Amino acid sequence: MSYPPPSGGPPPGNYGPAQGNPGQGAPPQQSWPQQQWSPGPAPKKRGNGWKWALGGIALLAVIGVTVAVTISVTSDDENGGDSKPRGETYGLASANDTGPVTIITEDPSCAAWGPINDTFADIQKKGWNKRDPAIPASRWSPEQQASYEEVRQGAQNAADQTTALAKMTPSRVMRELYEQFIAYARAYSDAIPAYEPADENLARVMINSGATIYFICNAIQSQSAQARAPLVNPSPDTKKVAPLGDPWRPSRFLSHGDSVCGEWASLLRGFDASTGAWQNLDPATPATSWTSEQRAVVESVIPQMTQFADRAEELARETTNPVLQDFAFLTAQYRRAYAKALPTYSEADSWLTSASASAASTIFNACKAAGY
Repeated sequence: MSYPPPSGGPPPGNYGPAQGNPGQGAPPQQSWPQQQWSPGPAPKKRGNGWKWALGGIALLAVIGVTVAVTISVTSDDENGGDSKPRGETYGLASANDTGPVTIITEDPSCAAWGPINDTFADIQKKGWNKRDPAIPASRWSPEQQASYEEVRQGAQNAADQTTALAKMTPSRVMRELYEQFIAYARAYSDAIPAYEPADENLARVMINSGATIYFICNAIQSQSAQARAPLVNPSPDTKKVAPLGDPWRPSRFLSHGDSVCGEWASLLRGFDASTGAWQNLDPATPATSWTSEQRAVVESVIPQMTQFADRAEELARETTNPVLQDFAFLTAQYRRAYAKALPTYSEADSWLTSASASAASTIFNACKAAGY
């Protein structure tokens, strides 16, 4: 399943188990996916289409619902990869994590994320998930205003509760995802009373970052992360690590765009355009059941995925923004893990491609929200 390139809806993105709907004109809408904490493979969906959310919203329809989440604490200030906490640690379990980005194989915050995630999902399903983001607040009906108001309050509550998870996780990248959820959820909530269509970009980052958390946790729960992590080398060493900050008051990681924003969008569009046959495959079909034609498609896409990951890492090294750097490395890591998994693919591995795609969309939509 795929989207046409802009203008109109977003082009496709491979979210594996999380599929959206094709859209023309106004992009399809998102809400939060409800967590699946029992072990098992990703839910069956119709195709491998990536929802990059380049022109519109990145649709992450998981279990019939879509995803909303994200926020960040970042800055372009220095702070290199030394192994000691930098000054005040704010009670962060990840304060000493200054190393390379890797596949995350365990995280105690995942279980705590479930109830926060599900509560916000239920709120969004009361009408906000069917909104038209092109309609400003001045033209909302009473029903539309009520659905936005519920989401405004729900986003504030979810952001407040997520601060404890930002402290709990031992992973720097997971903390940054939680912080970005907090920051963008609050920014979107603050924008709702005088909402304009451009504010939808804030919701997209909220959605994408939360989706990344969701997919990472499900890759862990399904055991795909543990099985595939040994196949992937850690990312290159980070040039700098974002200064530690109070997780109660994180900042949006992009406030004025970044020099790599244009190249990042080109990377996503190019990958989407070159992987159409793979996008049409059923992610529920394991490698042992592929036809010769399906296997040929998969074998041809593996080098493209490797090239995509290589370029994502190049852009990670080019940016001066440490959080964007980490998210770009995260995109590359999960893309490599998925590519390495393909020769012995099982349905649970679709969580890996989903994590990569949603991390990539987090960067893209943060660039859009910053006016790039």
